Amino acid sequence: MTKLSWENDFDENYYLRNYRFWSIENIWWLSIWYLRQINYDDEQKTVWEELKESFWEIQEITKKLDILETKMHDFPEDLSIMQEYSDLIELFNNIDWYSYEAEIHNVAGWIWIEELLQKKISEVSWWQRTKIALAKILLLKPDLLFLDEPTNFIDLKWVEWLEKYLNEKWKNGYFIISHDREFLDRTCEKTLELQAIWREVKLYHGNYTHYLDERAKYEKNATEEWIRQDEYIKEQQGLINRFRAGSRAGWAKSREKQLEKMDILEKPFIPKKPKFAFEEAETSAENILYFKEVFIGRKDPLFYIDELRLPKGKRVWIIWENWVWKSTFIKTILWELDVLEWQYIRWKWLEIGYYSQMHEELDKEKTVWENFEKHWLHYTYEQLAGFLNYYLLDRDVIHSKVKNLSWWQMSKLLFAILWQKETNLLVLDEPTNHLDYDTREALEHSLEKYKWTIIFISHDRYFINKISDYLWLIKDNELKVNYWNYEDLLYKLDKWLSFDDNLVDIDKEMELVLLEKIGEKELKRLKERYHRKK
Repeated sequence: MTKLSWENDFDENYYLRNYRFWSIENIWWLSIWYLRQINYDDEQKTVWEELKESFWEIQEITKKLDILETKMHDFPEDLSIMQEYSDLIELFNNIDWYSYEAEIHNVAGWIWIEELLQKKISEVSWWQRTKIALAKILLLKPDLLFLDEPTNFIDLKWVEWLEKYLNEKWKNGYFIISHDREFLDRTCEKTLELQAIWREVKLYHGNYTHYLDERAKYEKNATEEWIRQDEYIKEQQGLINRFRAGSRAGWAKSREKQLEKMDILEKPFIPKKPKFAFEEAETSAENILYFKEVFIGRKDPLFYIDELRLPKGKRVWIIWENWVWKSTFIKTILWELDVLEWQYIRWKWLEIGYYSQMHEELDKEKTVWENFEKHWLHYTYEQLAGFLNYYLLDRDVIHSKVKNLSWWQMSKLLFAILWQKETNLLVLDEPTNHLDYDTREALEHSLEKYKWTIIFISHDRYFINKISDYLWLIKDNELKVNYWNYEDLLYKLDKWLSFDDNLVDIDKEMELVLLEKIGEKELKRLKERYHRKK
């Protein structure tokens, strides 16, 4: 069945609510399930109760059997009740009612959430909720699956697991709404583009990268064709007006009729692209962070850092094995938590700009304007409207409470606030979540121009490979340094190389080590590859 990605530059829910000029018909009576973005109707239910809902047919039959048992007790001579009860028992046995609990345990164990089964939904983290929703879908086994931003709130290992599952295990069709470019390229074979209502819905027969190429060609050709026709029409109208009176009036009239018969092209809708920028504070320190023989944790140690320096101007990607570690480590870097032991030094004049995945720097009960004021950014209405316009946020949101904005509007708002602050260190927690392609591209261009230090956490592999210089890998309860990016990390894992092997600056000693491990031909290719990237 077809595997589709859905690319849009606005709120898809708004589109579906307000523009229903079509109808959808389920011709084959397919079962359809929708994986929402971690929202649950009743968060007081346990995870077990949530997963048990997948077997709704069993639950319905159980209720009917209970009713029939009561009736048989009250009317023991009514054979029709006994027959109905017998038929339901037979149906019950045919759908393997006795194995559904074992199936829940099997799926929960497969996705590593078995220890959560007796917890309430409200007690589990955001990334665990995504796993729970996915487990429910695996138990339901629908014919058609709709996945709404499935890679948000899960780590890179889980993104890769989901890719493999969709490609190798899932036999039915699916629609994916996502802004994870690498994920879409690896899972989808067609791309459905939704833009504003005045641009037609367009289906591209290819993955996301193919779509981007074809979209660029389409926009270029459509614009050039419209410009040619517009120039031709203006030229002809000028001639018609010039010769409308006089000996050539007949010619002018004939030419005017020709224009009236033309199929006039509408000016193609080309989405505006946002503009990102970051104010830069000066820095003179060579090393802005320094860790020496420290344990990171809140009460108990989570992992150990032997010695770690962060030179200015580096772009560091942090990869971890546990989400608790991510939050704890970021708060330690921000000085909101102390290290458990020994020494952590932070440069005195460090100006940090922090972007959190859950938009913690925003007060969601306050308006957009009040949030700027909260961060000591005082602007007139027109100034603020101008700033927001860079991020394609309409001035109508200025007096809206943040809690009423969509996720992508909150993300852009937080970047708009960060833009106004002078920084020499950016700490970014999943910065590309909820951003469309054009916004991600604008963010990447801005970060490439940023001359100071960036520490970021992301599972967007395209973003990682484009931005990172090297990564901090938290593995086996210790932080290890790996040079370059995610592609390099996979290469080292495949070749059984040490994380400390610097493939960017290969010295003579390292060259001999690599020569022995991977051979002369592969070493030559590797040096050429990284020489170009330096």
